[in-house]
Amino acid sequence: MDDASLGLWVACALGAGAVGVLRGARSLERRASGWNSLGWGLIVASVLSGWAAAGAWGVSVAALVTMGAAFVALTVAAIRCPRGRAVAAGRRVAVQAREPRAIGRRVTTFVMVMPGGFAAAILLALGLRWLGLAVGWGEANANVAALYAVPVGWAVLITILLMQVRRRSQVATLLVSGATGLPMLMGAVA
Repeated sequence: MDDASLGLWVACALGAGAVGVLRGARSLERRASGWNSLGWGLIVASVLSGWAAAGAWGVSVAALVTMGAAFVALTVAAIRCPRGRAVAAGRRVAVQAREPRAIGRRVTTFVMVMPGGFAAAILLALGLRWLGLAVGWGEANANVAALYAVPVGWAVLITILLMQVRRRSQVATLLVSGATGLPMLMGAVA
């Protein structure tokens, strides 16, 4: 076994161990910040070990093993979980007829967060790919990093956008996030 595959096995073991530690910390009666810190530290070590072993591909493999371990842990917890009580009968709630619906604001928020956030996440990922190529990553590593950045970036952007109160802040967040992809777009046009 060569060093790269040993490093990949270590990354996978660290990720699976991290899930075990985090699941064990969750099952404790009181909050265990030490155990949580250890679990997240193991995840960081898994990512670093995967990167050292095989670049972005190693991180992807370690992440898949980590997610698989989390799936197994959650499945076991769901099977062992006691049945909940029956749901109470649905009660009618009196809604005032004149309550403002603000459909326009809701649609605007949806459009900004979902397709707007997705477009900004794609531009963010293209910027990451461009940066990766600029600092000497291989083509494959830059592509995998960009593919990994889209769902993660989109999830982070959705969270940030939904927590912001003013439209101006939301628009600024989308513009700044999208601007990171401009070097890649300018390179494609030129």
